[in-house]
Amino acid sequence: MKSIFKATAILSGSSVIRIFLGLVAGKVLAVRLQPAGYGYYGLLQGFLALTTLIASFGMATGLVRLGASAAARNDASTIANLRSGAWFMFAAMAGIVTVILAVFRVTLSRWALGDPNHAGTILLMGVALLFTVAGSIWTGILNAYHRVQALAKSGVITTLLCGCLTIGAVLIWGIHGVVPTIIGGAAIGWAVSWYFLHREVASVGLRAGHTDALKAALALLRFGGPYTASVLLGTGVQLVLPMIVLHLLDANSVGYYKAASAISVGYLGFLVTAMSQDYYPRTSAAADKPEVLARLINEQHRLVMLLAIPMVLGMLALVPIFIPIVYSHKFTPAVEILEWQLIGDIFKFSSWTMAFAILARCSSSVYFLTESIGGVASLLTTWLAVRWFGLSGLGIGFLAAYIVYYFAVWVIIRREIHLVWTSSNKKMMLGAVAAAFVIRILPSTPFANFRTAVALLLAVAVGIPSLFMVWKEFLSPKEPRVEDANEKESPATVTTEFRSS
Repeated sequence: MKSIFKATAILSGSSVIRIFLGLVAGKVLAVRLQPAGYGYYGLLQGFLALTTLIASFGMATGLVRLGASAAARNDASTIANLRSGAWFMFAAMAGIVTVILAVFRVTLSRWALGDPNHAGTILLMGVALLFTVAGSIWTGILNAYHRVQALAKSGVITTLLCGCLTIGAVLIWGIHGVVPTIIGGAAIGWAVSWYFLHREVASVGLRAGHTDALKAALALLRFGGPYTASVLLGTGVQLVLPMIVLHLLDANSVGYYKAASAISVGYLGFLVTAMSQDYYPRTSAAADKPEVLARLINEQHRLVMLLAIPMVLGMLALVPIFIPIVYSHKFTPAVEILEWQLIGDIFKFSSWTMAFAILARCSSSVYFLTESIGGVASLLTTWLAVRWFGLSGLGIGFLAAYIVYYFAVWVIIRREIHLVWTSSNKKMMLGAVAAAFVIRILPSTPFANFRTAVALLLAVAVGIPSLFMVWKEFLSPKEPRVEDANEKESPATVTTEFRSS
C-alpha cells in the first residue's frame, strides 16, 4: 500500500500546482471572456478532446497495456515494435480525421459551435489535433515504463507554460486569442512530453522491421477499436454534453456548465492522474491474479475515499463562496450545478477503481458494455433532468448517471473476480453519501442559515480521522494488513518499482 501512496503523493503534488495554475488561467478567461466567451472556449476544448479521442484510437492506453510487462523485463524488441506500430497508426488515423475535418468543416462548425461561420476554426483545430495525438504517444510510452516522477514533472511544466500562454493571449486578443491558445497549448504538450521521454527512457537501440511494426500496429488496432468505442460512449459523451447544452439551452449556460465542470474535474484531478498513471499499470500487471486484483481494488478505493471525501465535503461547504472568487459573480448560476456534481464525484471515483480493473482484466466487449451503460445513462439523465429542472438539471443528471454507472461496474467486477468490499470501504462510502446529501438539502430546511457551518464541521470531522488513517496506514514504518476480497489476509500484492534513469 505504501508504494500506492508514494506514487499518489508524487502525482498529487504536481496536480495541486496544476490546479492552482488552472484556477489562475480560468479566472482570467472568465473575467475577460464572460460566460458566453468562456462557453465558446469550452466548446472548442471539448471538440478537440473528442476528435483526439477518435484519432488517437486508444494508442496511449494500448501502449501501457501491451508494453508495461515488456518494459518491466527490458524487452527492447517488443518496445521498439510497439513504438513503430504506434507511429504507423498515428499517420493513418490522424490523416483520416484531418480529411474528415476539412470535408465536413461547415457541418461540424454548426454542430459543435452552433454557427456554420466557424469552419476555418474547425480546420485550425486539426493542427492542434496532430500535436495532441503525437504527444499522447510519448506519454503512453513513458507511462508504460512507469516513470511516475517524469509524468508529474511533465504535467506541471506543460500546465505552467500553457497557463502563461493562455493568460497572455486572452489578455491581448480577447476571444480572438482562444484559438491560438489551444493550438499553442497542444504544441507545448507535445514538446514537453517528447523531452521527458527522451530524458528518462534510453533509446532501445533497435529498429523495428516493417513486418514486426505492422504486427504491433495491428495489435494496438485490435485493442484500440473496442477501447475507443467504449470511451466514446463514456468519456466521449461527457465531451459532447457542452454541445448538447448549447442546443438545449444557450451559450451562457455552456459557460456555467464549463465553469462547474472545470472545478468538479480539477479539484480532484490528482486522483484521476494517479489512477491512470499508477493504478492502471498495477492492475494490468495483476490482471490474471483475481485475489491480488481484488486486494488492489480495495486498497485503491480506501485511499481514494480517505483523500476524496474530506475534499468533497469541504468543497460543498465553500461552493457558494468559491465560484464568485474563482470566476465572477456572473457565474453564480454554476453553483447549483457544481453542488450536484460534487455528490456525483463520490460515485465517480468509487466506480473508477472498479472500471480500471475491468479495463485491465476483462475482454474489450465487457469494457464496451460498461462504458455504453455510462454513456447512455449520461445522455438520458442529462436530457431528462434539463427538461424537468432547467440549468440545475445538468448537475442532477451527472449524479444520476454515475449512480447507474457505479452499480453497472460493481455487478460486472463482482461476477468477474468475486470482489467484496472491506467493511471500512462500505462504511466510508455510505457515510460520505449521507453527509453530502445532508449538506445539499439543508438550504431547503429551516436550518438553511447553518448550511456552511454544518458542512465545514462535517468536513473537519471526516478530514481529521482521514489524515490520521493515511498517516497510520501509508506512512507508518510497519506495512499494515489489508482485508482482501474474502475478508481474509491475501497474498502480498506484487508490484514492480521502476528506477528513473
